[in-house]
Amino acid sequence: MTSETRTLYLDAMATEKQANQARKKHEEFLRSLGAHAIMVDLIRADEESFGVIALVDKAAKNAPKTLEVTSRGRVVEVPLVIKKAERFKAE
Repeated sequence: MTSETRTLYLDAMATEKQANQARKKHEEFLRSLGAHAIMVDLIRADEESFGVIALVDKAAKNAPKTLEVTSRGRVVEVPLVIKKAERFKAE
């Protein structure tokens, strides 16, 4: 991870399904933070934990470390990673 990647909330773990649920539920909020791309990926291979990754032009201030969703009647905290990255430009 680069210095421009925010530290993960290491206690939070989520399945791929829960991470996709969080991505869909919180998409507008992430866009309001400046996210130009939002994806789900494996973030802790040792424990098979997925998270939401938001790519931004500028560092997002006051972004949460996790996104909450409800899965099987319980609240799950899905890790959120904010990465600074340039927007894709078609050539």
